[in-house]
Amino acid sequence: MRKHESVSKLLAFLKTVKEVCAEGLIVSGGEDGIFIKEVKPETPASKHLSVKEGDQILSATVYFDNVSYEDALQILEHAQPYKVAFCLKRKPTPRTQEDSETMRPDTTIQEEEGRG
Repeated sequence: MRKHESVSKLLAFLKTVKEVCAEGLIVSGGEDGIFIKEVKPETPASKHLSVKEGDQILSATVYFDNVSYEDALQILEHAQPYKVAFCLKRKPTPRTQEDSETMRPDTTIQEEEGRG
């Protein structure tokens, strides 16, 4: 295998920052996936996201901190037939041995300190 052939098969997985919206992204897709078709100049996407034309979108995270109830409901309803992962905030409860034994293996708990 020639050197330029091996380089072309490398993949880069990038995560973008939370505080930026996707305004300015034009996407296209089909059976092969969803791809960035264009990044409009002078938009939040062009200024703050490190996406390029041709990038494939593998997943997206929507943050609900400033989303209306109606918008959140629509997003969740549209997501129902797909795989999802949630980041949840739960009021603390006394933990028991049974809680530890019945917790799903794909669940992690991060406790916040100093809030009450």
